[in-house]
Amino acid sequence: MSQRKTNLAFLGGGLKSRLIFKDASEHFNFVALVDPTPAGGDGASEMDLPLYESLRDALSDHQIDGVIVCTTARETIAASRAALECQIPTLVIPSKGTSLDASQDLVSEAKKAAVPILVGNQRRFHPSVIAAKEFIALGGIGTIIAAQSTSWFPKSEAKLSDIHWASRQGHIPILNDLIDDLDVLRYLLGEVLEISGITTSLLGGNSVPSSLGCLLKFENDVICTLNASDKVVSQANWYVTAGESEKYSKTGQSCLWIGGTEGTLSIPDLAFWSYGNTEASWDSRLQVEKIQSNASVGSVVAELFDFEYVIQGKKTPVCSGEDALSSIRLVEMLYDRLS
Repeated sequence: MSQRKTNLAFLGGGLKSRLIFKDASEHFNFVALVDPTPAGGDGASEMDLPLYESLRDALSDHQIDGVIVCTTARETIAASRAALECQIPTLVIPSKGTSLDASQDLVSEAKKAAVPILVGNQRRFHPSVIAAKEFIALGGIGTIIAAQSTSWFPKSEAKLSDIHWASRQGHIPILNDLIDDLDVLRYLLGEVLEISGITTSLLGGNSVPSSLGCLLKFENDVICTLNASDKVVSQANWYVTAGESEKYSKTGQSCLWIGGTEGTLSIPDLAFWSYGNTEASWDSRLQVEKIQSNASVGSVVAELFDFEYVIQGKKTPVCSGEDALSSIRLVEMLYDRLS
């Protein structure tokens, strides 16, 4: 007898839920949208889902196996807590601005309630990151020695002025954009032992840092440099290299390089540079090959399959609440070093 399809509901009817629905509706059974705000009506209409003001109201009409929290940062904790109170496995699509303390409390509550809580750190599910993870595990890079990550993407002054915290005293907007970069580094390289950084407000206009250089040492002694700026015009950032959204250009370039004793892998283009069977020496001839990705679906669908398997008790999550907290703590640690 075939297993019943997993029923999923959205908490929050804004842009995030609509994009997920667009990418994944043919693979999953979405049964309800919970959103008491004006955005709820528009979202329900666009996704053709029944609209409810509360999760308990939705549960009176539907069997819901898992919820996807797609609210604003201000509402994320309360919405997630509502799902936990109903004993429903929860996938939280993160929003910038959710506090570390509140997130820690939520993860602790989920642990006590024995309800799975996952965090949608979506880059972990990108086909190139999945392939890189497998290639590293198979020893393709050899002993990893160093990594380099670049995130250069200009933001207009108008866009920055729209961000309410951008000019707050002591705040570093560029750092808020780097949690995904840091999370991928943790996912591929392990836990961070030491972190330090330096900022500059060159062209910042209001003394708000616009560029950042970061040095990380991992527990396995790998050293990584991360350079970021919201003023540099460049082809080197995740948004334009990964090709995940039609909103951005697609450059076919890379923004992350991981190097070891056998060669260097660039991500997301998956070019692997090595000396092949010849001696590794700077004056030998380099060769390049493309590492193949076996992914058959994109990041959004892969992430929801992971959630579905966790709901069904078939696996542990790729990014649990506890795991996601470690990335948030890493950002907080860097803030402390820079203050």
